[in-house]
Amino acid sequence: MPNTTIQAAAEGLPVAETLSRDPLAPRGRTSCDIDMPALRKMGMKELRDLRSALHTAGELISGFCCQPRFLTEDGNNYNEPGNVLEDICDFLGSYEQAAVNVSVAAKPTTSSEVEWRGWTILGFEADCAEDLVPFAVKAAEAVRDKAEAKSREARRPAMVDRAMNVL
Repeated sequence: MPNTTIQAAAEGLPVAETLSRDPLAPRGRTSCDIDMPALRKMGMKELRDLRSALHTAGELISGFCCQPRFLTEDGNNYNEPGNVLEDICDFLGSYEQAAVNVSVAAKPTTSSEVEWRGWTILGFEADCAEDLVPFAVKAAEAVRDKAEAKSREARRPAMVDRAMNVL
């Protein structure tokens, strides 16, 4: 079936230019991108929740990929629907990695945000870990980071009180 031509003026293109769109494609977006600006706006708990959901969805789709209906006759490769599911699984994994990368780069200040950051990173690391020792080091670092944040929070009211006494 030939592609039909549609006019594209919505994104500021001249009306004279045209785009070719598959008539069988659904309306709206037909591809996905990782929205890094949206990830950077999220709080640490939001990033942890998103990472968890993306990981669960990826595991679910990965399970479907293992079913015989998504494998070739010999069972050694994915068939075409299996390849589509694998691509979706790869995209979900990349989005999950992006959420973790944003968490790693973040510098949260409150102890609760530091803790959520730790859970995000540790959850991802636990899913990828093959050796307990490096994972235990990361867990110890997360505990240290939370303890330091709690300590800063405990000192903060005392500093405010001292400043008020000076005035």
